[in-house]
Amino acid sequence: MSGKEWIDLQAFLGGIEPYSVLDAAALSRLAAAARMVRVERGQSLFEQGQPCAGVHVVASGQLKLAFSSPHGAEKIVTIAVSRESIGETCLSLGQHYPFHAEALRDSRLVFLPKLALRECLQANPDFLYCQMQCIARKLHILLEDVESSSLLSGTERILDFLIQAVDSIEGDGSATVELSLPKSIIASRLSLTQEHFSRLLRQLSESGMITVAGRSVSIPDVDRVSRYLDSGAGHGQCRGGRSGGRGRADWERLVVA
Repeated sequence: MSGKEWIDLQAFLGGIEPYSVLDAAALSRLAAAARMVRVERGQSLFEQGQPCAGVHVVASGQLKLAFSSPHGAEKIVTIAVSRESIGETCLSLGQHYPFHAEALRDSRLVFLPKLALRECLQANPDFLYCQMQCIARKLHILLEDVESSSLLSGTERILDFLIQAVDSIEGDGSATVELSLPKSIIASRLSLTQEHFSRLLRQLSESGMITVAGRSVSIPDVDRVSRYLDSGAGHGQCRGGRSGGRGRADWERLVVA
């Protein structure tokens, strides 16, 4: 389904990067070329290998971007949520989508066609620069993911994910994280199989590091987990120099504040 009656497209685009740097006339032209797209839960927005015809900006909902193998294996690259865009890198390089996009919830997106975007980029140097910054930030997050999956053990990845997702710590040093997505999705995002993820959760629970009740994960002693990560005990070596704040923006897509 498509249509322009759902939201004020010019106001929506003007409130997010990189479109916020466009003047009113340029925003008006871009909004006039845009269209709304609705994707129901479980439905694909596009398939891996499909030509990229423009950029999709999520107005509401959640979509997973994932690689698929011919044998059905899947690796989730990221979770796209409201006000985030999909496809600008592929569009810039003139490449087909290297991943597929599937709605995890009923979602609405704003589709910006290739020609309209190119006209904006050619006429607005500030918009071009801001678009480059947005692409660079996404690349930086991907590099952090490569670091995590390459250098951290499965146990460390889970604990790192939980620590990054903590919003507040109680007076006794404990914290609780509410997961918004199925554990299978989170496992794939952490480059773990669902079976391995479940086994590591059980081991962490038995060790007293965490307590799991459905989608609620309690951390009795946040400082203990932080010390474990900093010590590199999972690898038997010091990891004091590893990146701080890894993937904070992406972890927030997997939890409820």
